[in-house]
Amino acid sequence: MLIHLLWGVDWGYGVPMIVASIAFHVSGLVGLEWLLTTLDRKRQKPRNIRYFLLLMLISSNVALIMHVFEASVWAFVYLQVGALPDYQTAMLYSLNALTSYGHEAVLLTDDWRLLGAIESMNGVMIFGLTTAYLFNAMREFRPVRQRL
Repeated sequence: MLIHLLWGVDWGYGVPMIVASIAFHVSGLVGLEWLLTTLDRKRQKPRNIRYFLLLMLISSNVALIMHVFEASVWAFVYLQVGALPDYQTAMLYSLNALTSYGHEAVLLTDDWRLLGAIESMNGVMIFGLTTAYLFNAMREFRPVRQRL
């Protein structure tokens, strides 16, 4: 009975975290798309493979930074609620949960186990958004084929 009451608290922390994370992630991807489109429109030459690789490198690194920031915020939440003892452990757990890697033997306290599963749901969603964005960016900014 007590665990069911505590799980409501997990959702109370988890749902706002998911909403904030997705809002942040989508905003970042939209901003990135705007930046790359603006750069592309100002370009005088046709796109070539080096330019394409540069845009994909920028996109991938910005996505990576967003994922690390989101994992950091989740780690901070784990520290604040007392689910994990220190930031290093909390960050390791968070990265495991977001990526669904789950290999490290870091466990949340029993009262907060559901919060970890909620973070994993969040990870699936934000990595899906990133994958969709990168796929679209590869199509959008591919090099222009020149006729021989």
